[in-house]
Amino acid sequence: MVNFFIWYQIFLDKLERAVFFLACALLALLLGNVLMGILSDTIGYSITWVPEMSVLLFAWVCFLGAGAIARHGGHIGVDFLIERFPPGLHSLVRVGHVILTVLLAGVMIYFGIKNAFFVGKYQSSVYLDLSLFYYYSSVPVGGLLLALNSIGAILPDPRKERSLKQLASNNR
Repeated sequence: MVNFFIWYQIFLDKLERAVFFLACALLALLLGNVLMGILSDTIGYSITWVPEMSVLLFAWVCFLGAGAIARHGGHIGVDFLIERFPPGLHSLVRVGHVILTVLLAGVMIYFGIKNAFFVGKYQSSVYLDLSLFYYYSSVPVGGLLLALNSIGAILPDPRKERSLKQLASNNR
C-alpha cells in the first residue's frame, strides 16, 4: 500500500509540473494576445479575433490552475471555523472537505463533458471559426485535475515521512 501512495504522489508531482508548464505557456500567450490587441487598437487597426482568443486562453489558464493548486491548499478556506473544532475532528473535517470537493469535481466533469460535446457539435466561435468544444472542454479537464489533486492532498506521502525520520535520526 505504501508503494501505491508513493507512486500516486510521484504521478501528481509530474502532473503538477506539466500542468504548471502548460498554464505558464498559455498565460504567456494570453499576455501576448492582449498586448497585441492593445497595440493594434492604439494604431487604429483592431484585430477582431483577439477577444475570442483571450477568452479561450483565460478559461484554460483558470481551470488548469484551479485544479493544480488544490493539492497544496491553494484555494481560499475558512480556517477560523475549523480551528474552533476539537483537534480530533480536524482530520475528519479535512476528509469531508475532500469528499465534497471530489463530488463537485465529478459534477464539473460530467456536465462539462456533456456541455462541451453538445455546444461543440453545434456552435463555433465567430471570428476564429473554432468549435466551442475547445472552450468548454477546459471545465472537465480542470475538474479532473481538481479531483486527482484533492485526493492527493488527503493521502499520506510516505516520502515525506521517510525524510522526516531520516532527519530525526541524523540529529541524534
